[in-house]
Amino acid sequence: MTDRNPRQLFNTWLLLAGAVISGMALMAIAGPATLVIAVLLGLAIVKSRFVALDFMGLRQAPSALRLGLLIWPAALVLVAAAKLVLSTALFS
Repeated sequence: MTDRNPRQLFNTWLLLAGAVISGMALMAIAGPATLVIAVLLGLAIVKSRFVALDFMGLRQAPSALRLGLLIWPAALVLVAAAKLVLSTALFS
């Protein structure tokens, strides 16, 4: 499971909840601008990292596994960013 104590997990959960709420607020205030979406995609990578390391208990996992768990969401974010750039270029 995980070697983190309940207090550390709760703090991580608060950080994740804060990231989600701030992303929602940013989208509500600024709208779906390209920069806002890029920031939200960056937050998605950070959130996936915290979930994998803290909640899945992989903080002490081999470095190759931790690297793979960073590369996977980063690849998905790059695909999403490419789609954003293409859709912006095609519809402008």
